[in-house]
Amino acid sequence: MTRFLKSVRRYKVYLVLAAIFLFAGFVRFYNISEVPVSLYWDEVSQVYSAYSILETGKDEYGNSFPLLFRAFEDYKTPANIYLTAISVKLFGLNEFSARFSSAFLGTLSIFFVFLFIKELFRKVELVNSNYIALLAAFLVAISPWHILFSRAGFEANSGLFIVILAMCLFLKYINTNLFKYFIFSMISFSLTFYFYRSLWIFVPLLITGLFIIYPKTLFSKENLKKTILGILIFFIVLSPFIPKMLSSEGFTRSNQASVINNSQEKVLEFSKKQEKVGGVVGKIIFNRRVVYTTEYIEGYLSHFSPNFLFFNGDSNLRHGVRGVGVLYLWGAIFIIPGIIALLRLERKTKLVIIIWILAAPVAAALSVPTPHALRSLYMIPMIQLIVALGMIWIYQLVGKRYQKGFILVTTGIILYFFVSFISSYFGEYSKYSSSEWADGYRQLAQYVFENENKYEKVIISGHFWQPYIYFLFYSKYDPSVYQASGDKKGFGKYLFGGTSWDMAGRELGELDLEEYGETPNLLIALSPIEYSLQKEKVRVVHTIINHNNEPVFFLGELNDRKP
Repeated sequence: MTRFLKSVRRYKVYLVLAAIFLFAGFVRFYNISEVPVSLYWDEVSQVYSAYSILETGKDEYGNSFPLLFRAFEDYKTPANIYLTAISVKLFGLNEFSARFSSAFLGTLSIFFVFLFIKELFRKVELVNSNYIALLAAFLVAISPWHILFSRAGFEANSGLFIVILAMCLFLKYINTNLFKYFIFSMISFSLTFYFYRSLWIFVPLLITGLFIIYPKTLFSKENLKKTILGILIFFIVLSPFIPKMLSSEGFTRSNQASVINNSQEKVLEFSKKQEKVGGVVGKIIFNRRVVYTTEYIEGYLSHFSPNFLFFNGDSNLRHGVRGVGVLYLWGAIFIIPGIIALLRLERKTKLVIIIWILAAPVAAALSVPTPHALRSLYMIPMIQLIVALGMIWIYQLVGKRYQKGFILVTTGIILYFFVSFISSYFGEYSKYSSSEWADGYRQLAQYVFENENKYEKVIISGHFWQPYIYFLFYSKYDPSVYQASGDKKGFGKYLFGGTSWDMAGRELGELDLEEYGETPNLLIALSPIEYSLQKEKVRVVHTIINHNNEPVFFLGELNDRKP
């Protein structure tokens, strides 16, 4: 009878989990091609690179199966691009394919969050492992933070899934001592490096913490050889990528965004103060290392600020909805109780949570701007777990008399905030965030393709950055032809203007358009700024308006062209 009751409870648990999983999938896949309102530059770059690999075995520059993709000279990590090649094969070259991997793995993450938390709390007596795992999975499923990054082609989100999978396998090994789980966890941990640069720092910190927390299991006489073999396999899987990681290309993006390279104004200011004060005191107080340390500490702590967590989130509109934190505001009620409950947990479980959450923003704080919701994405499972612990702690504290009321009130509050977020995300968000998502390129491409036969050449503004990749994508341009005869400046009948702040380019507002196009029979797409400088020479035939009702491109012909 006891066995039967346990099986019934288990059945109910997995039925609830299935409902959460399906709900999470619906929220992440619903209208994914249209919301966010457009593919941003990196999404288009990744999906076209995937298409190029699929068609030719080479990236757009002609490099065979690269481990770093040159892309916009930022050398993207490869794993998500190769995953996207699968979705391109299945669904074609389109917006859905660009976002499928992130949405699919984001949905799958919910299931593995449950398994991971269940393993983490298997030996914890204070909390039922099934209940805490279900609640944590549910909170991740409805999290604004996780929903936002699961609905666009962010490689960091795919990487988060692999981290959760690796942790699930590792804890399964700790709890069962079955060696196969340790091997698969080490393989999974090594694969995370192929996804996103922040993981190059977070994962080593996490693994180090795990080895410190579980020394008796990992370094006992019985298991030492297994541990050494697992570490060896970890490095074998990672070995093809290590030279790329340590190359100048591997550090390109990190150097562009690093605190050190973006703090030079403050360093100069400190240098002037150092000269003014003079002596040893000036050198100690106004040292450039003080600037770097202060900037890092402030950046790190900003990821735990109430403003970031509960009120406004990341200021980048690709990373958050206006007026919504990365967590819901109601979560603030449960943070302190959650920390109290955390401190009462069994030592090893407690340390896993603490080390994870403290390590997650380390890489984000090394770069600017901060706080950065994408680079600190790996905080999600543990910070939602703390909220879940707080909810359970208060539930137990109020006693049986008020527990039903607590559930009803909490459910109502959660539903209200979730509906408000979803309404904003699928409504006004598409309008006010449109420029951050490069809205306008799809409409521009559609108009150009419908009218390009009337013109010898088409000149496209580079003001909004990297127009070439959008025309490769929307035209499904043959990668082999582009590799042989195209580049960022032009291919086929398309010419692309420069961007003044990138690659020392010259924008179209400064150029003689007829000379630049080498023919008067031109279709010209100018940004509003460029058009204001060229309006005496260009007759507008069409205007591209984004979803926020803002003009993005003015399409025109040279004034002296005969009808």
